[in-house]
Amino acid sequence: KGGGKKKGPPGTDDDDGPKMGKKEAAAKAKMDAKMTELKEKGVQTMDCRHILVEKHGEAVKILAKIQSGELPFNEAARQYSMDKAGKCGLLGWKTKPELDPVFWEAALNVPDGMYTLEPVHTQWGYHIIKIEGRK
Repeated sequence: KGGGKKKGPPGTDDDDGPKMGKKEAAAKAKMDAKMTELKEKGVQTMDCRHILVEKHGEAVKILAKIQSGELPFNEAARQYSMDKAGKCGLLGWKTKPELDPVFWEAALNVPDGMYTLEPVHTQWGYHIIKIEGRK
């Protein structure tokens, strides 16, 4: 008794259910790439704000102040951002070619009215990115 092989969760090599073969995996990868492309096509411009600092630890401390409600995003940008070009971190409406590729990708994943929950590292430093809107 009990000499049989135990089945694992569905979708694993241990179960007896359908397996994802190379064709299916390729199709899934193609679908994922298409979804990313569609997501990007849907967004032509984003209304961005950011806080730019030199060090990761500094960005983490500022994020904690924003998340705790101690400091509103715009005030944190005014006080701490190295980029003083825009009022309270305002970059305005930007297209993909106008922004660092890492910044753009991170911004795509931020819901309108929200900000990144982790600092985003680009060639310029560490950003906390807030998205006001998108078109």
